[in-house]
Amino acid sequence: MNIGKKIKELRTEKLMTQSELAGTEITRNMLSRIENEAALPSLGTVLYLAERLGVPAGYLLSEGAEEFTYQKSVVMKNVKKAYADRRYELCRDLCIETFEELDDELELIMTDSCLGIAEEYMRNGFLRDACSYLDEAITHSEKTIYNTVVQRNSVKVLFGLLKEISPSLDSYEIDTDVDTFAISPQTLNSVFCKYVSVLFDPTKYEAFISEFTDESVERLAESDKPYVYHLQAQRCMLKKDFKGALKLLDKVMNSMIGSQKLLLYYACADMEICCRETDDYKGAYEFAQNKREILEHMLAEV
Repeated sequence: MNIGKKIKELRTEKLMTQSELAGTEITRNMLSRIENEAALPSLGTVLYLAERLGVPAGYLLSEGAEEFTYQKSVVMKNVKKAYADRRYELCRDLCIETFEELDDELELIMTDSCLGIAEEYMRNGFLRDACSYLDEAITHSEKTIYNTVVQRNSVKVLFGLLKEISPSLDSYEIDTDVDTFAISPQTLNSVFCKYVSVLFDPTKYEAFISEFTDESVERLAESDKPYVYHLQAQRCMLKKDFKGALKLLDKVMNSMIGSQKLLLYYACADMEICCRETDDYKGAYEFAQNKREILEHMLAEV
């Protein structure tokens, strides 16, 4: 990118007028000529403008690969902080807004960020949006040299659940008809993906439960704990311990799950079964109603 274009782009991003950027060292007319490629700035002018724009002077002078290196050095601290704080939408936006092309590291970050965004949309019942970000995660995973088997397996598992809810929730990027039962929950990174992988495969309960002891569950984020409680409840249901399951399902319902519509839907479905098995037919009816309303809400998003 030409130095004049870089200066104009940075000035515009910072909402500065030409007069504000020019200050007292150069004229507004000279800055306009530089931005329009009618004049080249002196080294002193470059140093002055770089300081006022808050970027290294080398960035204004760089070209090609050097330009990308400077761009990355400027923004990477914020990208990594957003990633570490699980602010995945901010992380993704920073990458998209800053870089025209991504290197292998950034492609991996984008893969994880899109997967994290998709998980959040799924938790909250925005299923069509989740599909879009899952596909985006796959696209980025194919452009990095880093191993993304875990991320790709996570996408397959999540699409498996989405298609179970509605056949219209499908991928444009991968074959979602592949068998996801062979994917072990222990090979997935997030609690939510592990939860989904176990939800329709009772043979995986023991592997999941053994990974989450009472002590390890307490160390989980509050938003993740209810998913473990729910699978513990389903394990009780398999053993016909419906009263024990109800206690665990009560923990799910009393957790701070707020807008996590997907979990609420499956928890209500199991509460209905447990209430019916313990002769609480009024409770069973109420949870059946709740389950239907939540499903209608999620499918309305489709």
